[in-house]
Formats: sequence, C-alpha cells, structure tokens
Amino acid sequence: MGWNIPTPLMRIVLSISVILLIALLSCGQSIDYSKAKFEEVFRPYDIKSGYIKYKVSQDEEGIEELWWDGYGLYTHKYRNVVNVRYGKVPIESWDIGTPEYLYSYGRRYQKNYIREKLTFEYIPDSIVGSMRPNNLILLLKSKWERMTPEQKKKLGPAIRKFARDLQLGIVYKGKISKPNELFTKQIAGKKADVYKVEGKDIRLFMWKGIPLGWEVITEGGSVLTQAEEVKENINVPAEKFTALQGEKVLTKVYTQDSVAVQQERILINELLKTYLPELFEE
Repeated sequence: MGWNIPTPLMRIVLSISVILLIALLSCGQSIDYSKAKFEEVFRPYDIKSGYIKYKVSQDEEGIEELWWDGYGLYTHKYRNVVNVRYGKVPIESWDIGTPEYLYSYGRRYQKNYIREKLTFEYIPDSIVGSMRPNNLILLLKSKWERMTPEQKKKLGPAIRKFARDLQLGIVYKGKISKPNELFTKQIAGKKADVYKVEGKDIRLFMWKGIPLGWEVITEGGSVLTQAEEVKENINVPAEKFTALQGEKVLTKVYTQDSVAVQQERILINELLKTYLPELFEE
C-alpha cells in the first residue's frame, strides 16, 4: 500500500490548519468566566513568574529588584539606593504582597558624624515593618466567590481589566495617556509601552502588564528606574513571599480589628465603588 501524496489544495488546507493551531496555542483559550476561579481572572501580569533587576539613577543611585509569581498576585520588591542629592542618605526597603497579607519593611541606620571628613556615616541597624491583611484582594475574592455564573460572566472582564489598571497606578486612572501605538521603548531586550501621566513629568514603561521602569521629574529632582535584567517563568522560592526573618527584624502585626485596617477597608470599598460599581449592584 503506497503513500497518499497531498494535492496542492490539501497542502494549502494543512498549512492554514497548522497556522491556526499555532495561533490558538500562542494566544491561549478564552476564559469561561462563569466557571473561572478568582486567581484565573485577577491577573495583573501576563507572565506567571519572574525576576527583574532595575538600575536606579539620577538623584538616587542603586538597584531595585522584583520577584513575582501567580501572574502578579505574589510580589516581592526590594529597593537599595543612596539619595545623592541630599547627602548620600541610604534607603533600603522591602514590600511583599500575597493574596492574604501585605508586608512593608524599612532599614534603620545609626547616623554618626565623622569630624575629620566633615560628613556623616550611616551604619545599618534593625529592620522594622508591618504585616496587614490584603483587603483589596480579600474583598474582591469574597465577592467573586459569591457571584452567580451569570454575574461572573458579566463582571469577569471588568475585574481582569481592573487588575491591569492597578499596574498603571490607580490614582492616575483616567489621567494616563499613550500618545500612539508607536510610542515604545526597548528596555532589557523587551518592547515596553510608554505611558505618561497627564499634567506631571511621570512616565511608566510597561511590558505585558509588568513595569519595566519609570521616570519621575519634580521640582525637587528626578529619578529614573529602568530594568537591566529580566527572567521569565522561573521558580521563585516560597520564602520570598513571607515575612522577613532575622534577629534584628521587627514585624508589627495589624489585624482586621486594628483601627488603621478598618479605615483602610473603608477607603478600599470607596475605591471599588468608583472603579467597579457593578460589584455593588443588587
């Protein structure tokens, strides 16, 4: 029994089928919001996990680092810079986010005056920070899990867009402009979209929902933060998304009963009523 040789028409059909298959695989299947879990809908980033190292320059010099997982639901941001404009003051901080908790830390320094050099030296000391419920995510997830399939189908796209808008800074919503589709910038081998905050000298460089950098210019100075290294879909240790540990690390825990957290919940509710009013419709 011999081989069947495809006719020219069959070859064309096969080629189109392969192209369509590749397109479907690359784009992924569309979401069935009516059956989707919250974590499948609320995805700030398009890449599941990764790492970015940023260079900080101009009035501040140093580095920033970002680790993420769960398409941006888990983040760990580290910043270690020196403010060269105001006496080379060091700044070291950590901001960690999970769907359940938010952690914020800062390094304290001992400041000593060196008479011979007529300058100050800063000796690293303790790290102090706080842990509080991530009420934005907790509230959104709670509402999502109580929705009917019809409500999920209706509100899913709006929640997905809201997750992306957060990366542009919710305080600037409605004030972000992208002049045209060609307004892009090559950063660390990636093609970043450049956004500008109207009325301010602030630019945001975004790639697949992920910040590759930003530039802020004010009367008090300017700071440019720009990615130098980007790693995609890597294994990020789970410890990156937990409270900092160490002998000189102090973490103050805020619960839902804390006054500050109660006030924050009020603000979050107002925020959601403004940007996702459909959540509160009867």
